[in-house]
Amino acid sequence: MAGLLFLIGGIILIIGAVTALSVFLYFKIKLRKALDSAGFEGKNIGEIIKEARLQDEIEPKSLASMDRVYLSQIKEDFPGINISQIKRQSEQVILDCYSCVEAKNSRKLKGKIKSFVDKMISEYEGKNVKFDEFKIHNTVLSSYKKDDKTASIFFASAYEYVLRVDGKEKKVQDRAKTEFIYVLDEHELADNQNVIGVHCPNCNSPITDIANKTCSYCGTQVVLVLGRVFACNDIRRY
Repeated sequence: MAGLLFLIGGIILIIGAVTALSVFLYFKIKLRKALDSAGFEGKNIGEIIKEARLQDEIEPKSLASMDRVYLSQIKEDFPGINISQIKRQSEQVILDCYSCVEAKNSRKLKGKIKSFVDKMISEYEGKNVKFDEFKIHNTVLSSYKKDDKTASIFFASAYEYVLRVDGKEKKVQDRAKTEFIYVLDEHELADNQNVIGVHCPNCNSPITDIANKTCSYCGTQVVLVLGRVFACNDIRRY
């Protein structure tokens, strides 16, 4: 009786093993066909993963441009604004942040930008880090928000660099968003340390009513300095 039970148990184990092998082969063949149809004919999973990683190093990150959606509204709210100039400022902010990370020094920064740099510095604490061959591929208008106190223009940039950490290096494709803020009521935002104040170019008095585009102290028109009152308030990678 014991021998019969042992035999039955062995048969069940064999059937289970055959079933498992059959299921494995079925999904392997199915996966192979799917890979072949996707253009990966004759390549194994390891090769496909390696190619994907190489592609990630070569191909710039994608950006969703919203210029057509928001540009006309921004120009209506701020006649004479030079969006291209602020895009270049946004790119310079990114370059400056990475330079500060290399130097492990954020003392000249403040607010959210300082927090962004300090976080990156902590990631490479105790390591010699370099961001060489830095290249910005493109910068686009990402979003626009406006209320009674501030107007914010958001930009997205795709860029690449060679990351060198303690002698090891790899090419990295990355992207970041920046927020440029325009102060509409400086008195309301006096306690916000992230906002750079706006002053009259003639008498240097605080401009508290930019909506009317004049200095309330000397009457100077400020429309010509609109491009200078947008200040970078935030940056983040995504």
